[in-house]
Amino acid sequence: MVGLMPKLNVAYVTFLARDVAALAQFYIDALGLEEVLSSRDERYREVRGGGCMIGFATETVRPYVNLPEIEPVGTRSILTFDGGSVAAVSEWAQRAVAHGAALVREGLDTPFGQHQAVLSDPEGNAFRLSAATGS
Repeated sequence: MVGLMPKLNVAYVTFLARDVAALAQFYIDALGLEEVLSSRDERYREVRGGGCMIGFATETVRPYVNLPEIEPVGTRSILTFDGGSVAAVSEWAQRAVAHGAALVREGLDTPFGQHQAVLSDPEGNAFRLSAATGS
């Protein structure tokens, strides 16, 4: 608790997408995430990934969030999924590629104690599959 306010938890991460249905389906098929059907409509899809939801929204949401159009400037964020083990990171990466992801970098041990593979989803959003080194 901070003063009288409760501690914050990340609940959602939302990406603007050209094809919300296809992008949500990629994460369901490639990474085994579960769709939150109660949130489904033609402008929005949502999948559950552990304790955080990932939303995919069309550009029509801009008036609701009061955000102007922003020129793309390259990769601005990276989702990281816990693969469970070093061996599983490789298996998850192969599965993601089979469902349309592009492999950006094979799994390797990082200086910060993680083994990570880097990929991009069918709309170019970067994500990592990660596990503790030696797991």
